Amino acid sequence: MRVKNYTFAVIAAVFLPAAAGAQMTMTGDLTVRSDPQGASVKLSGEAKVSGVTPARFRHLLIGEYKLTLKKHGFETYKTRVDLDPTKQMEMDIRLSPKTRFKTAVRSLFIPGWGQRYADKKAKGYLFTFLTLAAGAGYLVADDEFDDRYGDFVKIRDEYDSLAIAGNVDDLRRVQPLLEAAQDKAHDAENIRRVTIGIGIGIWALNVIDALFFFPENKGTFTVKGLSLNPSANSDNLGLALSMKF
Repeated sequence: MRVKNYTFAVIAAVFLPAAAGAQMTMTGDLTVRSDPQGASVKLSGEAKVSGVTPARFRHLLIGEYKLTLKKHGFETYKTRVDLDPTKQMEMDIRLSPKTRFKTAVRSLFIPGWGQRYADKKAKGYLFTFLTLAAGAGYLVADDEFDDRYGDFVKIRDEYDSLAIAGNVDDLRRVQPLLEAAQDKAHDAENIRRVTIGIGIGIWALNVIDALFFFPENKGTFTVKGLSLNPSANSDNLGLALSMKF
């Protein structure tokens, strides 16, 4: 009797774990839900799969994968997950909405950054380009002013030395040169101030645009109280129709 029990125990120890392992490999999948739903979800690793939340991936994925969720009007969510085909995994992700405050703060520090953050990439790159152009214009104008002011200082020092020496004829000769150099330095200074003003104006307009022209309810169209809003889930795409009375 003891021999039979021992034999049964050996058989169970050898074959039952293998059978259990074979059964567990068929149960693994990943379910991703988001708040709000309708976000595009992408898994990138040894394989690439995608879907729309709520999404369930029944593929036998193994190892580390990069998970990315995107939805208009919300910040992109990224993380890494370790997938095991013997385990079921569920993820509930709350997406952070993009706001006009976050947009304005970004544009406050880097012109155009807020617009790109708000998915207005063309306008964002335009503000960045205009700011860089204004900065380059200022550098050129500042260099020109330094040259013109240096010429003025040089002629002024010569004029002062002639005035001390009391040489009237040389003073009369140098005086027109001094006035011309002063006018050129003054004009160069005005141009430099204009470039500063243009740069400040572009920066201010960029912040105002980010703050007051933030895209609200992107994808929703409203005409006389009738709203049309696109919706999506893992099974289908559709349009939600609503009417305000």
